[in-house]
Formats: sequence, structure tokens, C-alpha cells
Amino acid sequence: MTDVDEIRRYYDAILPYYDESLADRGDLPFWESMATRWGAKRILELGCGTGRVTEVLRRHAEVIAVDLLVEMLWRARRTRAQLVAADLRQFSFATTFDLIVLADDPMAHLISNEDRAKVMRLIAEHLSADGRVVLEGLYRHEPRQTADESWIPTDVPFVWKASYRYGVATLLRSWSRQEVERLADAGLQVESFWGDFDERPFRDNSERIIVIAGRR
Repeated sequence: MTDVDEIRRYYDAILPYYDESLADRGDLPFWESMATRWGAKRILELGCGTGRVTEVLRRHAEVIAVDLLVEMLWRARRTRAQLVAADLRQFSFATTFDLIVLADDPMAHLISNEDRAKVMRLIAEHLSADGRVVLEGLYRHEPRQTADESWIPTDVPFVWKASYRYGVATLLRSWSRQEVERLADAGLQVESFWGDFDERPFRDNSERIIVIAGRR
């Protein structure tokens, strides 16, 4: 089974619960502020899922929304964004973008350093001279066991076996401070580094990593 097959299997299982599981994240005002903060005219959203964030971005700019799975894009068609089925590691457009958005960490399914570095290089290549990428990264600093989810560390640093209440498990990779520092190798300059949607500074007990970066 390829990694794409594994991702498809995972989302086939969770798709009936997908929108409900994200409904209380409270992140949509944050993404709206990102869409308007720099006056972006062209936005690229990578890993758009069912279009929850796409719909917010589309109020303010032309949006191309990318996802690996056609099943997700079918649900996102209501957004009136241009929808493209593509692998994050292989996307290519003839234009650059003022803003590139990765919400709810679509890179979590990419385990290898090589794949993750490839995505960041592609992002840098698709940014306009004054453009920015806003990346929400998964961050886990300790195992977690609750009634709804389980996070068990593997032998690979920052890679977790994640299980959810709807009965499916998958490997997910979380971000680290070190990986944020390596964005410079992809041609990106970090401008802001936050720990949540309220733009608080990142701490080791933060739930997520949010990075804003531009071209070096």
C-alpha cells in the first residue's frame, strides 16, 4: 500500500465525521484575518479538505484550492473556488500567489524529511515577491489518551500513531522548532511564530505551531 492509498483509506473512514470534528475549532476568524491582513488578491490553499476555510478565503480574493482527494473537493464545490486535485509534493501553477494557506496541517501525513522539504520548496517557488505562507502545523509534545483520541509515540521522532473515536488509526508527523528553523533551507524567511489562533507566542505546551513566512 502506497502512502496515498493509506491517506485515502484514512479519509474514507473519517469523511462522514470530518466537518463535525472541525466545527468547534474556532479558527475561522483567524483565517479571515489572514486573508485580509496583507490585501491578498490571489490565494492558494493547500489541503483544502471540504472547503471549510476555503469559503472564508473566497470572500476576499480569488482562490485556488488543492486537495489530494476528489471526494473532499466534491464537498468543497460550494465555495466557488477553483478546485484542483493534486499531491502536495507535486503541485505546479503558472502563476504566483500573494498568500498560500495550509490550515489544519495537511502535511501531517507526510512522514519523511524529504517529502516535507519538497513541499516547502514548492511553496517558496509559488510565492510572489511580497507574498506570505501561513502554515498551521500539528504539534504534540507528549502522549495523549482520552475518550476521543489516542496519541502514541513511535520510534521515529515527531511521528505519532493517532487513533480517533471513529475507529481508524494512522501515522501523523508533528512539527518541531527545528523544522521551523529549516524553512530557511527552502528559501523562506519566518516572520511570525505563534502557538495558537490568538497569535500568542509559541510555547512547548502549545497545541499547534502557526508560522508566517515570506520569500528570502
